[in-house]
Amino acid sequence: MTRWVMTLALAAAACSGTLDDDDDDGLPGGADADPNTPDADPAVQPDASPDYLMLTGEEQALFDTINAERVERGLGTVALRADLNCAAKRHSNDVGTTQTCSHTGSDGSDPGTRVADCGGAGWTGEILACGQTTPQQAVDGWIGSPGHNAIMFTPGQRFIGVGMHNNFWTAIFDQ
Repeated sequence: MTRWVMTLALAAAACSGTLDDDDDDGLPGGADADPNTPDADPAVQPDASPDYLMLTGEEQALFDTINAERVERGLGTVALRADLNCAAKRHSNDVGTTQTCSHTGSDGSDPGTRVADCGGAGWTGEILACGQTTPQQAVDGWIGSPGHNAIMFTPGQRFIGVGMHNNFWTAIFDQ
């Protein structure tokens, strides 16, 4: 079964806090982090290093497909931004691991919190697809949903972050 979820923020959201990342995803926190134990140094925030701009083949195809669909509609392409990519990858990893199709992370985080935890301060919309087996299926689902379509094809969108884990796809945008 495939499901689609979307969130549109009318204003950029910025929240503070730390993300307890206990997944084995190569992101800060790693597989050895105990979700029930506070981080050794809670003052240290994870950063959106350039490593977050590295995409898997499926994530690259998602990014390329979104941009191709935007160009087909006469819109400009969106560029990867490290903080958005960090937030999207973390969220896809979380929801793909827990098999929960939601904008609320297993740690209670929302898109604004995730972007802030990755060193960013702005986002305009997050779209989520759950269970689609290809990037094209995820994008086609978003195209067929008025809310997702509105976020993906907002003319002013300039930046994006994408993530995929276990066929849970996240794209988060900013202007």
